[in-house]
Amino acid sequence: MRRFSSTLLTLLGVLALASACGGGSSGSSAASLNTSGSNPDVAVVGNTHITRNDLDHQISLRAKAALVQKQTLPKPGSATYQSQVVQPILARLVTNAQVQNIADQLGVKVSDSEVQTQLDTAVKQQFGNDTAKYQAYLKQYGLTEDDIKTQAILPSLLENKIIAKLKSQYAISDKQVQDYYNSHKSSYKSPDTRKVHYILTKNKADAQAARTAAVKGQDFGQLVKKYSLDYKNNASGALTATSTPGSLEQNFQNAVFQDLQTGGVTVPVEVDSTYAQQKLPGECKPTCYFVIKADDDIVKGGQQSFSQVKDQIKSTLEQTTQAQKLQTRIQQLLATQKKITKYAAGFAPPTPAKPGSTSSGAPTT
Repeated sequence: MRRFSSTLLTLLGVLALASACGGGSSGSSAASLNTSGSNPDVAVVGNTHITRNDLDHQISLRAKAALVQKQTLPKPGSATYQSQVVQPILARLVTNAQVQNIADQLGVKVSDSEVQTQLDTAVKQQFGNDTAKYQAYLKQYGLTEDDIKTQAILPSLLENKIIAKLKSQYAISDKQVQDYYNSHKSSYKSPDTRKVHYILTKNKADAQAARTAAVKGQDFGQLVKKYSLDYKNNASGALTATSTPGSLEQNFQNAVFQDLQTGGVTVPVEVDSTYAQQKLPGECKPTCYFVIKADDDIVKGGQQSFSQVKDQIKSTLEQTTQAQKLQTRIQQLLATQKKITKYAAGFAPPTPAKPGSTSSGAPTT
C-alpha cells in the first residue's frame, strides 16, 4: 500500500488542487479578497479564492491522519502549529492554485477520464480492486473519493502535462545535436588501450628485484603477491590501460603508451608524489615504483561517429540547454502568479529571515 499511502500524504497537506478552492480563470491581476461573511478568503490567486473552509478542510484531514498514525500535532493557535500545520497546507493550496492558472494559460487540460484511469490504477495496485478495503481506507482517514481525485491525482497530472508542454517548446533539434557534435569532436574519440600487468612496490629496491625476476621469466602473479602494495585490490596485477587523460597515474600512463615494447618490462617507474600522497599515504618508503609488463600491442582508438553518440549528446543537451530554459520559463510563470496572489491578514507566508537574523517573522492567526 506504499504508493497509495504516498498519494494520501500528498492529499493531507503536501498537495491540494485549486479547483477545491473555488475555481476561476488565471486573470492578469488578483481579485479582491472576500473578508466578510462566515467563509472569508484566506488567500486569492488571480480569480481563484481560497477560503477559510477550504483551509479548515485540509487541516481536518491532516489532523485525522495524525490520529490514525498516532502522531501528535502542535497545539492549535500556537506558533508551532501555525508554522508546521497551517502555513505548509496554505502554501500548497496557493501553489496549486498557481499551477492551475499556469495550466489554463498554457492550454493544458486533464480530462475526467484521465483522472479516473489514474485512480483505478492506484486502487488496483494498492487494494487489488478490493472495493471493501478501499472504502475502509477512505473512511479511516476521513476521505472521499473526490478528495483523492481533485486534491492528489489531478494536481500531479497537471504538473506532468505542464512540464511536458514546456519541454516541447524547448525540444532539442537534430541540428543542435549535430552542431554540438561538430564543435566537440575531440570529446568523442575512443581512447587507445593496452593490456598490461603491473607491480606497485613500496621502494626502488623492491622494484628492481621484481623487474629482474620478471625479465628472467618468473611467474608474474607470484611477483605481484610478493612485492605489490596493490595485491589485495588486484591479485593478478592485470589491467587494461587507457590513454584517457586522468584515468591513470601519469607516469604509469606515459610508460605504457610511449616506449614500452610488447612483452617488455619497464625499468622502475617512479610514482608521482601527489598521487602517492592521495592514494598511498604512509606506504611509500620513501618512494613507490611501478614495474609494468606489456602483454599486447596498443589498440588504437578512433573517432566515434555522429550516429554512435547522437543519443548521448541529445541527453546532455536536454540536461543542460533545455533544462536551463525550462527552469527560467517556470520561474517567469511563477513570478507572474506571485504578483497576482494576495493573502488575508495573518495568513501571509513568513518573511525570509535576513542573514544573521534569529527570527522568521512568522505571522499568527
